[in-house]
Amino acid sequence: MLAWRLARGMTQAQLGRAAGIPRPNLSAIERGDREVTLKTLRALALALDVRPGILADGVPPEAEAPPLSRTRLERIARATARGTGSREARESALAGHLRQALSARLQIGPRRPLARADRAYFMLRSRERPETVATLVDRVGLELERT
Repeated sequence: MLAWRLARGMTQAQLGRAAGIPRPNLSAIERGDREVTLKTLRALALALDVRPGILADGVPPEAEAPPLSRTRLERIARATARGTGSREARESALAGHLRQALSARLQIGPRRPLARADRAYFMLRSRERPETVATLVDRVGLELERT
């Protein structure tokens, strides 16, 4: 459910209001500390504009996205390494999440924004297959070595 909330650009407070669920309860559900009733599942699905079965089965957003071609993988890696965008929405979103996830991990010092990096990595993993994410990380590393 967290992936769907983030994919919709909603805060916990916004989703809670839309579904009629107190924010602390929603937070506990997202952490896995609270069981979800069928009534709550339906309310959340309605607020997120997905079928309840999608949430119940744990299907992430864009799980049915077609695989990325080698050319697209390389374009995303280049955009990530160079800090540029892409004309294509999926590529641009992936490059942005990848850049945010990797940049925080590469910073030295005690004040690394890990929560933001972890969220960006979570978004990558919820939108693409694990093999695709691993390939992108490898390709960004190769691209950074070239520069």
